[in-house]
Amino acid sequence: MEYVDEENQYIVRLDPGDQVLDSLDQLRETASIESAFFTGIGAVDEVTLGHYDVERQQYHEETFEGEFEVTNFTGNIGPDKIHAHIQLGKRNFESIGGHCSGARVSGTFELIVQKGETLLRHQLDERTGLDVFDF
Repeated sequence: MEYVDEENQYIVRLDPGDQVLDSLDQLRETASIESAFFTGIGAVDEVTLGHYDVERQQYHEETFEGEFEVTNFTGNIGPDKIHAHIQLGKRNFESIGGHCSGARVSGTFELIVQKGETLLRHQLDERTGLDVFDF
């Protein structure tokens, strides 16, 4: 991972084999990020997607391997959590997406991490079973 620290944002490049969420976690630790939103594009060859069942209050996860174009990667970084969603294009131009709990870079991965001011700490919302912003 390489990055440039600009006044209000980080420009980040990940390389083949990098784990996307681990790299964001490393950036969070190195740069002491407590509030940021990110967006990115790139290519991955392994990804773990999740879909949340509100009624059962649990995630169903599945890992996919193959050649995927990352058409959208978005989420937020708080001191206690990184929350990411990803949309992927397949070779046949179909797409899959969902909550991202893991992704391995195959070509490159480019991110803009926008610094925020509001602390993005999370707390459990008992109605949904999700960790939500605790303002």
